[in-house]
Amino acid sequence: MSRTGDGRTNDGTVRDGRVKVTRILHASVNVAGQLDQARRFYEGVLGMSSMDRPEIPDVPGHWYSVGDAQVHLVAAREQGGAIDPSSHHFCVAVEDLGAAIGELDDKGIPYLKGSQGEVIQIWVSDPAGNTVELQQDPMVAMQRAKTAPGQG
Repeated sequence: MSRTGDGRTNDGTVRDGRVKVTRILHASVNVAGQLDQARRFYEGVLGMSSMDRPEIPDVPGHWYSVGDAQVHLVAAREQGGAIDPSSHHFCVAVEDLGAAIGELDDKGIPYLKGSQGEVIQIWVSDPAGNTVELQQDPMVAMQRAKTAPGQG
């Protein structure tokens, strides 16, 4: 989908929001109670390559690298509720997380906010009840830092 000069996409819809998704970062699959079996499947059948995973208190799991994205196996009991970070979800990078949060606030869209180290995480539910995670695109943040006045 490409955009015209007036903010319209080729299908005629108008893009009025500040949330600009740049790419998919990860898909998270809850495998509560079956982490070992799931790992055998993802590694042995799908041939995925393991990657380092930070320590997440009370949340066992395993991460895989898939091209520029990741698959996260999470072995935690789902929390339930309208927005559940421990449930199956996918994570998208956004161009400006602050602007995205502002848009959610302006539109009255509920969200949960968390962090993992320095990474800020925002979870929302789409109209069908699917959980979607938003994170600042680290590539965009690096590019902005490089082009900021006084930076190399």
